[in-house]
Amino acid sequence: MTVLWIVLALLALAALLMAAGWYGAGVILYPPKKSPLLTFPEFYGLPYEKVSFATSDGLTLKGWFLPSQTGEDRTLIMCHGWGDNKGYLLERSYFLSKEAGFNILYFDNRSHGESEGDVTTIGCLETVDFEAAISFLKKNRPSSLNRLGVFGMSMGAAVAILSMPKHPEVKAAVFESPFPDYRNVVRRWAWNNLRIPYFPLILVTLYMLRWRVGIPEVDAYSPIAFIRKIAPRPIFVIGGAQDLLMPQEDVEALYERAEQPKSLWIVPGAAHGECRAKAQVEYEARVATFFRTHL
Repeated sequence: MTVLWIVLALLALAALLMAAGWYGAGVILYPPKKSPLLTFPEFYGLPYEKVSFATSDGLTLKGWFLPSQTGEDRTLIMCHGWGDNKGYLLERSYFLSKEAGFNILYFDNRSHGESEGDVTTIGCLETVDFEAAISFLKKNRPSSLNRLGVFGMSMGAAVAILSMPKHPEVKAAVFESPFPDYRNVVRRWAWNNLRIPYFPLILVTLYMLRWRVGIPEVDAYSPIAFIRKIAPRPIFVIGGAQDLLMPQEDVEALYERAEQPKSLWIVPGAAHGECRAKAQVEYEARVATFFRTHL
């Protein structure tokens, strides 16, 4: 009976681990606190066109194209974070249209905002969305590719880093609060928010994620393995000194892996996604000047 009880206990423990891994994978695939779409360009007096475009795997993504109000021919693709949407990013970057005068394409990644889709993968499938955004511009705004840049925040920064090596038409990029390693950011988010240890639960979670998505390499999409391939195009990496999810040392490690030309700015006192809020005037000047200089 003792052996039987040991076997039953081990089976129960295995079942609990699998259930926890299934739940953890679900948190990645279905962000528990998605931001509602509450902000629109008209809030800032900005003219725009509602746009939509299809991904190669059959989803329809929704976005806004904000034309330059000054005749500017520079164009930016804006990539939002995990659980956020184009409106959330607009709140933090509308100055690039209103004051700086760029053409801007905002869009919702799959399963975010107004776009179709059931799951998010924090990088892998989102590169398919980025491809769709590039294709939309090629078809509908071909001249925009002459002076095209990208701004990415958090997951959006990771997606831009993963995508740029395949897209030489993107001439320059700003990456705010990027993560270097996929598995580490999952581990840190799980510990910060749920106090879940890496071993064994996160290992099981990543296994279940691969199984549920059906892509064995889904958790291998780490920006630190791609960022060196962006050179010789210029990049500007921004991090927050008080960012607990993408801490300063992670942002600096990713920056160190990149080739020149590159620049880094760690904003004192800034938490995740709040760099502009902590240094608004300097932030807006630095980001706009970077794109004006390199596009």
